Amino acid sequence: MSCFRFHMDDAGFSFEGLAMGAALRVLSAILFFCSVPLVAQAKDVRLCYDEWTPYAYDDQGVARGLAVDMATRFLEDAGHSVTFVQMPLARCHFSIRYGAVDGLLLDDLSMADQTGLVTSAESLVSRVTVAIVRSSFTVATYDGPESLDNTNWLKVIGQPYPEEILANDTMHPVEVAEYAKGYEMLKRHYVDVLFTDLACLRFSGGDQKSLMEFKVLRPAVETAKRYMSLRPELASVINDFDREMAHGLVNGVVDDIYRRHLGFSRVGFARYVGLSDVPIANPGGLIAQ
Repeated sequence: MSCFRFHMDDAGFSFEGLAMGAALRVLSAILFFCSVPLVAQAKDVRLCYDEWTPYAYDDQGVARGLAVDMATRFLEDAGHSVTFVQMPLARCHFSIRYGAVDGLLLDDLSMADQTGLVTSAESLVSRVTVAIVRSSFTVATYDGPESLDNTNWLKVIGQPYPEEILANDTMHPVEVAEYAKGYEMLKRHYVDVLFTDLACLRFSGGDQKSLMEFKVLRPAVETAKRYMSLRPELASVINDFDREMAHGLVNGVVDDIYRRHLGFSRVGFARYVGLSDVPIANPGGLIAQ
């Protein structure tokens, strides 16, 4: 005789009823567990960045910029917190390798692949690399790397550069740890060419008249997207960021952040700096010459 079919009618007790009640409670628990979404454990993400106005820069000890706001907004929306550390890019990579920080706010895909970092699905910004030369430089436009044959160029250690520039054997890199004195080195003829981001020239907050003794060779040497990258063990955090940024692209949050910092939507700014298929020689007087 099965124990679950044994009845004690006088006591009003039923093993069969007991078993049925327990089964229902277990089933209810299972259904409740399945109905609750799994949430990744909240992390305090430490992101390193190199100074790059208007995307990431230090303002009296506080990290600010378009990319800073994007990372903060979408990581916090996903339930994580984020802190920022500013240092040269080479030191950022060193700090990631030794666990002092978790990743880079703005990373190049090729560099991320080399270091084994996982990257966001969408880029946060694009770097529009242009060549800056003295106004007396004989070349007026950039027509490929041969335009810069037999020149000395400023190479900041740890920074990525266009492959066509690195492959030009007639160009001689002058390596420095930081970009800060680049224009002074160009002015004093220590180097002939330096490479910078087009938006940085417009939005760095400096006096455009100070650039009058230099000129920008157009079109751009290269345009390259920049992504957030983290250590592989934080892949779940990247997935959370991707999910929230995808929502932000749809609901207009990304465009609001772009407008707040640059005065354009994401697509509008791409057109402004000539990233679209519509050629723009000097958009809106972006560069004073």
